[in-house]
Amino acid sequence: MCYSLEASVTACIGLAVAGGGMVAKAMIHDRRMLLFALFPLIFAVHQATEGVVWHSWEHPFEGDSAFRYLYTIIAFTVWPVLTPFAAAHAEIGPERQRLWRMLGATGVVLGVYLIAKLALADGIEIAVVKHSLAYTPMFERPPVIVHFLYVVLTVAPLIFSERRWLVVFGGVVFVTFVWALMENRPAWYSVWCMAAGVFSLIIAFAIERVRAPHFGELEAEG
Repeated sequence: MCYSLEASVTACIGLAVAGGGMVAKAMIHDRRMLLFALFPLIFAVHQATEGVVWHSWEHPFEGDSAFRYLYTIIAFTVWPVLTPFAAAHAEIGPERQRLWRMLGATGVVLGVYLIAKLALADGIEIAVVKHSLAYTPMFERPPVIVHFLYVVLTVAPLIFSERRWLVVFGGVVFVTFVWALMENRPAWYSVWCMAAGVFSLIIAFAIERVRAPHFGELEAEG
């Protein structure tokens, strides 16, 4: 995954086009899924950012480190916050909504912690490992519980969803997380974000169309 500038640009364009269609579909048919429909568009921005990082790797320019920070901030903070809140918005049951909102609030705390770590970092080093970009923030490695919490916040609201296709998406996201760690640990979140971005198109199947009532149902209502 993430083999080049061209790959990131191609993924960005594809995700942007598909994401636009998904947002339109959600607006018309299933507004509870609107936050989830935004996922491909955010992944598109993420891949566009990584495309600039790829370009700066070959052709450095002044201020290119800002794009390393932007890519890392999106990876570290957006998904553990947005995923639980998107799940809360998509659910109907109040108990599940409360649970996901609590996880979303936990994600906000985690995001603030990681942003603070980045703010105090001595920069972000990048390297190409197995044809993927490895981002190394220059700060003390967070405790294992932070990594565990990150995965829980980004995966649990999906695999425990009431919507079958979100469960499928969550399962794929978790499998690709394990695969990214095993295949390319130094560049795991770059590899994982690309894979999750591509598979986020599964969300389109979770956006349910409003069923038009049959003629007999209309007569019964009348």
